Amino acid sequence: MSVRPTTPEEAERGAHDLDVPVDPIVARIHAYWDGKRGQRRMPSRADIDPAELGRLVPHVMIYDVEEPEKLYRIRLVGGVIVDFYGFNTTGQLAGACMPPASAAQMHEILSGVEIGRAPRFRAGFAHWNVDKSYRRFEACFLPLSPDDDRVDKIFVGIAFDTTG
Repeated sequence: MSVRPTTPEEAERGAHDLDVPVDPIVARIHAYWDGKRGQRRMPSRADIDPAELGRLVPHVMIYDVEEPEKLYRIRLVGGVIVDFYGFNTTGQLAGACMPPASAAQMHEILSGVEIGRAPRFRAGFAHWNVDKSYRRFEACFLPLSPDDDRVDKIFVGIAFDTTG
């Protein structure tokens, strides 16, 4: 989408999947996750060390899978994401602060990562922020597993266009 959207519906139509991350921040978060998984499909939460992430920490979120394929609760939110939302969403259910269609889309993404046990990459215009500025974003959704089978957390990296 080359034109900045003016409504949530336009922004939702412009969101799309990517084959691989393009944004350098998202690519680094994905590379970190990929390095931690080694020969496994997915690393565990214990493999993710915030000290190793360094400057990437403000760009990450972690969702707990509370009820498989149904409920995802935000466990951790980085500062860049808090600034974009306008408040800290830690402890809330996924999508609770989004318009209904956006919340449904977020649930579909998270459940797809959980069921597929594979990363998913998205880009488009974020339209659920406090000032409704519809900034470009890119994100990676990365499964975490205690046993390399069941996804219990989803590790997310997000970068926003800061040019307004």
